[in-house]
Amino acid sequence: MVGGTAQRTVEIVNRDTDSYGTGCLIAPGLVLTAHHVAKPGGGSVVQVRDLASATFTDAVAVWECTELDAVLLTADRAQFGAGVRGVRFGELVCDYPARRPVCSMTGFPKAMRRRASAPADRYVDDLKTVDGRIAPHTGSRSNVYALEVDGAVPTEVKNWQGLSGAGVFCDGVLIGMATLVDRQWDRGVLLVRPLSHLLAAKGFEAAVTAHTGMAPRLQPADLKGLFTDTPEPTLSSSHLLDPRSQVVNLTGMTGLIDQIERWCRDTVQVDVAAVTGVGGTGKSRLVTETLNRLTDTRDNLRPWTGGFLAETPAHTEYGMLASSSYPLLVAVDLAETRIPQIRDLMRTLTKPHDGATIRVLLLARGHDTWWPALRRYLRAQQIGPISEAFTLTPGDALTGHSSEHIYVEAKTAFARHIRLLQQAGHGDDTWSATVVADAPRRYGDGIEHAPMQPVIYHHIAALADVLARANPDFARKDHPMEVLLANEENYLRRIAEARLGTGAVDTKLLRTLVTAQFLAGAPTARDGQAAVRAGFDVHHHGYGTTAPPDRQQLAALDDVLTAAYPAADGAHWGAIGEPLAAALLAEVETDSGNEFVEHFLQHDSLKTEQRHQTLSVIVRTAQEQPGLAEGAYRAVAAAPEQLLPLAVQAAATELDVEDNHQWLAALEDAIVDRAAQPGTDPDTYEWANSLIADAQERANSGTSGLQAYVNELLHDGRGEEAEGQREPTVHEGDDADEDPPPPSRTHLTLVRDEVSWPARAVVTLTALCHLVLVGGTAFTATASPDLQDAGWGRWLFILMIFSANIAIAILYGGHRMDRTALFTWVCPPFVVGMTTLSALIADLPLPPPWPPWILWPVIFSGGLFSLIFAWRIWIGQFQENTTPTA
Repeated sequence: MVGGTAQRTVEIVNRDTDSYGTGCLIAPGLVLTAHHVAKPGGGSVVQVRDLASATFTDAVAVWECTELDAVLLTADRAQFGAGVRGVRFGELVCDYPARRPVCSMTGFPKAMRRRASAPADRYVDDLKTVDGRIAPHTGSRSNVYALEVDGAVPTEVKNWQGLSGAGVFCDGVLIGMATLVDRQWDRGVLLVRPLSHLLAAKGFEAAVTAHTGMAPRLQPADLKGLFTDTPEPTLSSSHLLDPRSQVVNLTGMTGLIDQIERWCRDTVQVDVAAVTGVGGTGKSRLVTETLNRLTDTRDNLRPWTGGFLAETPAHTEYGMLASSSYPLLVAVDLAETRIPQIRDLMRTLTKPHDGATIRVLLLARGHDTWWPALRRYLRAQQIGPISEAFTLTPGDALTGHSSEHIYVEAKTAFARHIRLLQQAGHGDDTWSATVVADAPRRYGDGIEHAPMQPVIYHHIAALADVLARANPDFARKDHPMEVLLANEENYLRRIAEARLGTGAVDTKLLRTLVTAQFLAGAPTARDGQAAVRAGFDVHHHGYGTTAPPDRQQLAALDDVLTAAYPAADGAHWGAIGEPLAAALLAEVETDSGNEFVEHFLQHDSLKTEQRHQTLSVIVRTAQEQPGLAEGAYRAVAAAPEQLLPLAVQAAATELDVEDNHQWLAALEDAIVDRAAQPGTDPDTYEWANSLIADAQERANSGTSGLQAYVNELLHDGRGEEAEGQREPTVHEGDDADEDPPPPSRTHLTLVRDEVSWPARAVVTLTALCHLVLVGGTAFTATASPDLQDAGWGRWLFILMIFSANIAIAILYGGHRMDRTALFTWVCPPFVVGMTTLSALIADLPLPPPWPPWILWPVIFSGGLFSLIFAWRIWIGQFQENTTPTA
């Protein structure tokens, strides 16, 4: 049973009070409906029936509120709504007429009552799906949504009876519950109780959490295409460790959250800031906690909304964000790898708009190589002050808490959450013991004496001890990460057995495919097919050439991966979470004889974007798993034209200057070793060495050189197919009639010279003084007797002198000049000579003993050079960028 408006529709009947209506199945065995429909209490019996059942089932009210006209009912989850996923809760926050979403509800209105064929006196209450649109401001003062119905409406208002209690969905997210018909609008407007009011009511959130195992969180339903979804609750290690699941309470960071909240509540309409910290320090969890605080209405402040910007959004109508009626916090994870998307986003938000405050928070592991350049770009677009950059250290989560306290609190939280998941129907048949918070210490022993480390490692130890108590087989593992991977493997096995059958599950193959899923990603279904095929072939690589795999088998494996790790955005699927993924990748690489990464990167099925993502992931994870990089080095050396530019780009984006040096040096060694092997193309490896030398030269200049190189590599954005492949040499004996690869495409990239602030100030001041001196000298010269007879033409003399200096600054400062051309060497002395002539005509006094015809050229030459350099550091110089890729 899948989630949707019709599949979640439930019939509600109370024969004791003669009431009938509709309900919404929000989780197995849990129904939301209108209080005036169910009328619980007083000894009456409320019964419910979903579309898959033939008979009614008794239900009990676990929460009710007559003021909001709402009630939660529970029934046997094994018989009622089994298999349905928990619903996502949301609200409407935007007023963007160009993309106003369609809202739907399905129920049993009186107008759909039909006479059964037999017996003649029996009637059937049939379904009716109602579509319409909600303008968020309509009805806001009376705390309701007004849904304007599209299509036919009943002839009389009373024929809507029976639809009350139906869930109203927007893009698959539950946003409210139908309550009444607005009689003032001729049967075409239905009043809807916003779900946000129910979540704010006492006891509602606790009742839903107790039944589903996960606290309900509001998400902006009309921004679902732009933001990632909240994670599905599952009994997997990946879900339990996911910071967006919010299983463990946040520790420390109170001061940092206070700073971010003050930055958010500033009066500037749009602003951007960066949050940096190594992996596992709690950057994502910091965002969720900040959003929780901003969305809290207890302080009578205007509530906020927001979420994580999708890496693969369903659409790119970023203008919707500017129409939000609520202040908006947009978080961008792995921001250093998403610069083109951030620029697109901010170009939209910089346009004047009437929306509420918008804050964009960029999360990254470091900011040395990307943040200064991006900040300059955003300031040039006149986007906010952009003056904040927050740094998260491993010790911030430990502030005010000991390692022992964090471990104990995490163990308690994991045990409580797992019990809630078990109550919600998520079980594991291999567990022979109950889950308890005081599980024996195996992996957390001595943690109070552990050195300073990211808080994620405390959580890993706590979760491993809880799982090892529940499943004694896990206790045989030597490392806590092995326990978490074993639990993840059990979760994956249950998903696979439900779709493939018990005897058809190859656990090792599934592990390989999950690794391929994590590495390559899949924005589209075709990309998913490519990743599955590549993972399947590499897993069986050691068996030599075999028949192609069966398409139905690959499709079934694709279905398993999609079900186990559903997409949280517009992509084909999601992926196992870090740091589990890094540990799994290391195990798969070891099991393959350290050949998985090497062969996977070279597989023909993968697209260029998937190879780039794979290399980016390996660069990122190799910092903790150094052995993973060796396979990448060998793959790049074996196919440099295809992989080397992507590898250099990934390292320049992911690593700081020092680590980037080490990566480039290792790549160079691998390419030299490969070039020494017989049968290699010397031209190809000469080009590869040249590319690495260029990258090393840029990196040698420090952060500024690396920034410029990243700008060049990322000029076309990450989402485009790589272009500009170097045309190979046609050797004797080759088929010269074959179609050549596409030619290189050269781009002009505006690159600014990076200098210190004192040098920038001196150069700028000198350039400005030069312009003032040139203008003043030319103006004085026009008043001299030599030019008096020139009439109005003398004013052209001022314009000519001043314009010539500006033209030299633009030409020589903004472009790389051809040093072999005579023009390059003649123009600057000519302009200095013209300017000196104006000074000599003006006959300005100079201190002895220097003669004017010597001193003025020196002064004007220095000033013109300062003007050229000032142009480079403030505006930039156009440089050619040819990206040699496959």
